[in-house]
Amino acid sequence: MKRLFTILFSIALILPLYSQEEAGKKELNFTRHSFEIGFDMGVWLDNGLAPFSDIFRKKIEIDLPKLAQNITEDGAGVNFGLSSHFFINIKDITLAAGLWDFGFTVGIDGGVGMNIPKSLFTLIAKGNNEQRDSSGKIGASGGIFTEYGLKGSAKYQVQGRTLYVGIKPAIFIPAAYIPSNTGISYHLYTERPKVDGANNIIIDSTGKPVKEEGLFLDTSGGINVYTPTSLEKADASRFLFGPGGFDLSLEGEYALFPFLDIGGNVTHIPFAAAALTNLMKLKLLDEYEDDFTFELSGTTLTTPELNFTPVYSKAKKPVHRPLQFDLYARYKPLKSELLVIRPNIGFTVNINKGDEKGYFNAGLEALLNLKNIFTFYIGSGYKEEVWRQKAGLGINLRAFELDIEAALRDPTFDGCFKGRCLDFNIGLTFGW
Repeated sequence: MKRLFTILFSIALILPLYSQEEAGKKELNFTRHSFEIGFDMGVWLDNGLAPFSDIFRKKIEIDLPKLAQNITEDGAGVNFGLSSHFFINIKDITLAAGLWDFGFTVGIDGGVGMNIPKSLFTLIAKGNNEQRDSSGKIGASGGIFTEYGLKGSAKYQVQGRTLYVGIKPAIFIPAAYIPSNTGISYHLYTERPKVDGANNIIIDSTGKPVKEEGLFLDTSGGINVYTPTSLEKADASRFLFGPGGFDLSLEGEYALFPFLDIGGNVTHIPFAAAALTNLMKLKLLDEYEDDFTFELSGTTLTTPELNFTPVYSKAKKPVHRPLQFDLYARYKPLKSELLVIRPNIGFTVNINKGDEKGYFNAGLEALLNLKNIFTFYIGSGYKEEVWRQKAGLGINLRAFELDIEAALRDPTFDGCFKGRCLDFNIGLTFGW
């Protein structure tokens, strides 16, 4: 196996060099000019609570009071996402005085998350002596989308400078969508009027209601998960070929100066929404009274044991993908692609009815490119209320290309470096 790999690796390295020699005295460049086929995949998971080193061990040790103290006022939770794409591109077709690429892609990407308010962590960590009454909302949001898209892009020479334009129409199918405005509201309290067997309030001799002490929970609302098929009896094909929507993405870039390119893109311009037809609502029972006990530093904390109860029903939910705008610059201090510094700024808008929300995005990236054979980049960015610190490496032998990226992510900048996230992406491309 090692010998076969060595032979194939040598062929992949020698063929582009041979091609460059046959083409004459041209600058060495392994850029593909005919076609390419490839795929990429990635996954990320963050919990916003504790480092994975404290969780993935035989004996879990978590300092609950310290944990509650470090949680922001917005609360904390668990977020999960994935991406996977397959693509085919036909490259460098001379058409209408431009050099065109045409491609097809199919993939799935998105993420979902759940947020728990700080007041609930404070109750668990410190007990109910300091916090006799607690209210909050357990929320969730996100979406995972399947996509089938076409892409056309072209390069033109305008007064000796390169203009790049691209267009991508796509059909998308939401495999799952959770509106951010839904959630489970709760009220946790330690005293309430006492009732008899007929549920009538008991009155004492003075005419006042008799109080009983304990730990009681009232809940309302639920977490709504919209899907193209019922999750109770799921038809798996509906996640890939269910009711789809249509949107359009545009991009452009212009070489303003030898040392500066400017560009921008508009992603997921809405034309038709996908119509989801099924709803799973995760609820808690209206009231709990239980003797479940936490042991914390010698103090006994009585608290209810919570269980999510799914309720299935038919529903109609039109869904669009988030609309994104982005502007960027590519500063080339050496007037070449060897070193590129790329700042960007933009915003994302959730345009789904009843769930409208906007996010500010910004980032900075530095890329080192050695003849398009080896590339390395690092970057820091803030997108949709999440910080992400990334580093990536690419090895391109023209016939074969490997790209890998690892990142740290968290809602806070310093949280990225506390070991609470796993984020990894890999891509493979073959072509000529």
